[in-house]
Amino acid sequence: MGESQRLQVEERIKEILTSELQVNPEVLATVSPSTPLLGRGIGLDSMETLGLVVAIEEEFHIQVNDDDFTVDLFKDLATLAEYILKKTQGQDCCRRETRFS
Repeated sequence: MGESQRLQVEERIKEILTSELQVNPEVLATVSPSTPLLGRGIGLDSMETLGLVVAIEEEFHIQVNDDDFTVDLFKDLATLAEYILKKTQGQDCCRRETRFS
């Protein structure tokens, strides 16, 4: 798993945070891979975290196992991106799909 793939996944997570959870894009423009997703970082609460997981499962075609759904998974942006990369290993995880309504 390369650095460029992780960066692509991080950008996709940021897009989800903006489009699905209405996180201020100006806030996301200043975050780093080590920015926590919970608490004083991006500040997601439990309901927003659940919404993020649902969006990630749809976006990356993965299933976040109940055992994996822990505070540690949301330690920071990089940790979540690494998890997604591991779950999508062998898939083209960073390809955009055309979605029809």
